[in-house]
Amino acid sequence: MVKSLVMAKQIRKSFLEALAGTGNVSEAVRVAKISRSTVYKYRKIEVDFAREWDEAEQEAADRLEREAWRRAVEGFDKPVIYRGKVTDIYKDYSDRMLELLLKAKRPGKFKKPIDSEETGKERGPQTGLEKTAASERLIAILDKMSLRPDDGS
Repeated sequence: MVKSLVMAKQIRKSFLEALAGTGNVSEAVRVAKISRSTVYKYRKIEVDFAREWDEAEQEAADRLEREAWRRAVEGFDKPVIYRGKVTDIYKDYSDRMLELLLKAKRPGKFKKPIDSEETGKERGPQTGLEKTAASERLIAILDKMSLRPDDGS
Protein backbone atom coordinates (compact mmCIF):
# COMPACT_ATOMS: atom_id res chain seq x y z
CA MET A 1 0.00 0.00 0.00
CA VAL A 2 2.75 2.48 0.93
CA LYS A 3 4.72 1.58 -2.22
CA SER A 4 1.77 2.35 -4.54
CA LEU A 5 1.18 5.65 -2.72
CA VAL A 6 4.83 6.60 -3.25
CA MET A 7 4.58 5.60 -6.91
CA ALA A 8 1.44 7.71 -7.25
CA LYS A 9 3.30 10.68 -5.78
CA GLN A 10 6.17 10.14 -8.22
CA ILE A 11 3.78 9.95 -11.18
CA ARG A 12 1.94 13.02 -9.94
CA LYS A 13 5.21 14.94 -9.53
CA SER A 14 6.42 13.85 -12.95
CA PHE A 15 3.13 14.86 -14.59
CA LEU A 16 3.05 18.28 -12.92
CA GLU A 17 6.71 19.01 -13.74
CA ALA A 18 6.17 18.08 -17.38
CA LEU A 19 2.99 20.14 -17.55
CA ALA A 20 4.78 23.16 -16.09
CA GLY A 21 7.61 22.67 -18.58
CA THR A 22 5.53 22.18 -21.69
CA GLY A 23 2.02 23.45 -21.01
CA ASN A 24 0.78 20.37 -22.82
CA VAL A 25 -1.29 17.66 -21.12
CA SER A 26 -0.55 15.07 -23.81
CA GLU A 27 3.19 15.52 -23.37
CA ALA A 28 2.89 15.51 -19.58
CA VAL A 29 0.96 12.22 -19.47
CA ARG A 30 3.47 10.67 -21.88
CA VAL A 31 6.37 11.69 -19.63
CA ALA A 32 4.56 10.53 -16.48
CA LYS A 33 3.43 7.27 -18.14
CA ILE A 34 -0.18 7.73 -17.13
CA SER A 35 -3.36 8.06 -19.18
CA ARG A 36 -5.12 11.32 -19.94
CA SER A 37 -8.38 9.97 -18.58
CA THR A 38 -6.71 9.11 -15.26
CA VAL A 39 -5.26 12.58 -14.73
CA TYR A 40 -8.56 14.21 -15.66
CA LYS A 41 -10.40 11.95 -13.19
CA TYR A 42 -7.94 12.89 -10.43
CA ARG A 43 -8.33 16.55 -11.33
CA LYS A 44 -12.09 16.30 -10.79
CA ILE A 45 -11.89 14.54 -7.42
CA GLU A 46 -8.67 15.91 -5.87
CA VAL A 47 -8.81 19.60 -5.04
CA ASP A 48 -5.08 19.84 -4.27
CA PHE A 49 -4.17 18.15 -7.54
CA ALA A 50 -6.46 20.51 -9.47
CA ARG A 51 -4.82 23.49 -7.78
CA GLU A 52 -1.32 22.16 -8.53
CA TRP A 53 -2.39 21.55 -12.16
CA ASP A 54 -3.57 25.16 -12.44
CA GLU A 55 -0.27 26.37 -10.97
CA ALA A 56 1.67 24.23 -13.47
CA GLU A 57 -0.32 25.73 -16.35
CA GLN A 58 0.37 29.23 -15.02
CA GLU A 59 4.08 28.42 -14.85
CA ALA A 60 3.98 27.21 -18.46
CA ALA A 61 2.16 30.41 -19.50
CA ASP A 62 4.80 32.46 -17.67
CA ARG A 63 7.50 30.64 -19.67
CA LEU A 64 5.71 31.50 -22.91
CA GLU A 65 5.38 35.12 -21.87
CA ARG A 66 9.07 35.24 -20.97
CA GLU A 67 9.98 33.83 -24.38
CA ALA A 68 7.74 36.37 -26.12
CA TRP A 69 9.47 39.12 -24.12
CA ARG A 70 12.90 37.79 -25.06
CA ARG A 71 12.06 37.74 -28.76
CA ALA A 72 10.45 41.18 -28.68
CA VAL A 73 12.76 43.12 -26.37
CA GLU A 74 16.06 41.28 -26.00
CA GLY A 75 16.08 39.92 -29.53
CA PHE A 76 17.47 36.68 -30.87
CA ASP A 77 20.42 35.70 -33.02
CA LYS A 78 19.63 35.04 -36.64
CA PRO A 79 22.17 33.63 -39.10
CA VAL A 80 23.02 35.15 -42.46
CA ILE A 81 23.38 32.29 -44.92
CA TYR A 82 25.23 32.69 -48.20
CA ARG A 83 25.70 29.77 -50.57
CA GLY A 84 24.63 27.35 -47.90
CA LYS A 85 27.06 28.58 -45.24
CA VAL A 86 26.55 30.81 -42.22
CA THR A 87 28.53 33.96 -42.96
CA ASP A 88 27.33 36.19 -40.15
CA ILE A 89 24.86 36.46 -37.28
CA TYR A 90 22.71 39.45 -36.48
CA LYS A 91 20.31 40.36 -33.71
CA ASP A 92 16.66 40.28 -34.79
CA TYR A 93 13.55 41.36 -32.90
CA SER A 94 9.91 40.38 -33.21
CA ASP A 95 7.71 43.42 -33.70
CA ARG A 96 4.65 41.16 -33.65
CA MET A 97 5.58 39.76 -30.22
CA LEU A 98 6.10 43.31 -28.96
CA GLU A 99 2.67 44.31 -30.28
CA LEU A 100 1.00 41.34 -28.61
CA LEU A 101 2.73 42.01 -25.29
CA LEU A 102 1.69 45.66 -25.36
CA LYS A 103 -1.91 44.75 -26.17
CA ALA A 104 -1.95 42.24 -23.31
CA LYS A 105 -0.28 44.49 -20.74
CA ARG A 106 -1.91 47.81 -21.71
CA PRO A 107 -5.15 46.98 -23.52
CA GLY A 108 -6.66 50.41 -22.86
CA LYS A 109 -3.80 52.05 -24.68
CA PHE A 110 -2.86 49.56 -27.40
CA LYS A 111 -6.04 47.71 -28.37
CA LYS A 112 -7.88 49.65 -31.03
CA PRO A 113 -11.58 50.12 -30.38
CA ILE A 114 -13.76 49.34 -33.37
CA ASP A 115 -15.68 52.41 -34.44
CA SER A 116 -17.49 53.65 -37.50
CA GLU A 117 -14.43 55.56 -38.74
CA GLU A 118 -12.51 52.32 -39.15
CA THR A 119 -15.32 50.11 -40.40
CA GLY A 120 -17.56 52.49 -42.32
CA LYS A 121 -20.97 53.86 -41.45
CA GLU A 122 -22.76 50.53 -41.65
CA ARG A 123 -20.05 48.60 -39.75
CA GLY A 124 -18.82 47.09 -43.00
CA PRO A 125 -15.61 47.67 -44.91
CA GLN A 126 -14.87 51.29 -45.78
CA THR A 127 -15.64 52.45 -49.28
CA GLY A 128 -13.08 54.33 -51.33
CA LEU A 129 -14.89 57.60 -50.59
CA GLU A 130 -14.82 56.96 -46.82
CA LYS A 131 -11.09 56.13 -46.98
CA THR A 132 -10.41 59.31 -48.96
CA ALA A 133 -12.37 61.41 -46.48
CA ALA A 134 -10.53 59.83 -43.55
CA SER A 135 -7.18 60.44 -45.28
CA GLU A 136 -8.08 64.08 -45.90
CA ARG A 137 -9.03 64.53 -42.22
CA LEU A 138 -5.73 62.99 -41.15
CA ILE A 139 -3.75 65.23 -43.51
CA ALA A 140 -5.58 68.29 -42.16
CA ILE A 141 -4.74 67.27 -38.58
CA LEU A 142 -1.08 66.67 -39.47
CA ASP A 143 -0.93 70.06 -41.23
CA LYS A 144 -2.28 71.76 -38.10
CA MET A 145 0.35 69.97 -36.02
CA SER A 146 3.11 70.68 -38.58
CA LEU A 147 3.87 66.96 -38.66
CA ARG A 148 3.03 66.25 -42.25
CA PRO A 149 6.05 64.75 -44.00
CA ASP A 150 7.50 66.79 -46.82
CA ASP A 151 6.54 65.08 -50.06
CA GLY A 152 9.16 66.97 -52.06
CA SER A 153 6.73 69.14 -54.06
